[in-house]
Amino acid sequence: MARHFISRKDSKNLIQLCEKINIDAKSWDKVEIDEHRDEKLYYVKSRPYIYIKGDTIIPTLFLLNDTKPENFSITVDDGAVPHVMNGASVFAQGIVSMDKNIKKDSMVFIRDLKNRYIAVGIAERSAEEVLNDRKGSAARVIHHPGDKILVLA
Repeated sequence: MARHFISRKDSKNLIQLCEKINIDAKSWDKVEIDEHRDEKLYYVKSRPYIYIKGDTIIPTLFLLNDTKPENFSITVDDGAVPHVMNGASVFAQGIVSMDKNIKKDSMVFIRDLKNRYIAVGIAERSAEEVLNDRKGSAARVIHHPGDKILVLA
C-alpha cells in the first residue's frame, strides 16, 4: 500500500499507542502511514517517527532526536557508543547516567554524551539494580542506526 495521510480517528489511536511508550504525539499534524504486511511506519514532517509490527511499538531515532525525551533515558560513555550503534546490548559499565524510574522490561532511549539518541532498547534490569551492581547487561537494543526500521524508511 502506498504512503498516505491518516484519518482523525487513526490519529487518536496513534496518540494512545504513543502514550504507552511515554511519547507525546498530541501536537503532530499531517501524519502519514506506510504499511507493509504487518508493519506500519508513521511519518511526521516526512520523517519516520513510529514503527509498529504486531503489538510492538518502537519510536525511531528521528523522533527521539527531534523531541529529546528525558524520561526513560540512558546515557552511555564514548567507549560504548560504537557497539550500541551496531546493536550490541548496553552494559552497566558503560552507563554514565540513567533515569531512576526505569524498571525491568521498560522501553529505554539510549543516548551518547552529546545528547544524541543512538538506540532504543528494553531494560533487562531496573535502574536501581544496574546502579547498585555496576555489572552485566542493562538493556537489549531493539533499534539502532542502519537497522531494518530505518532501511524501510
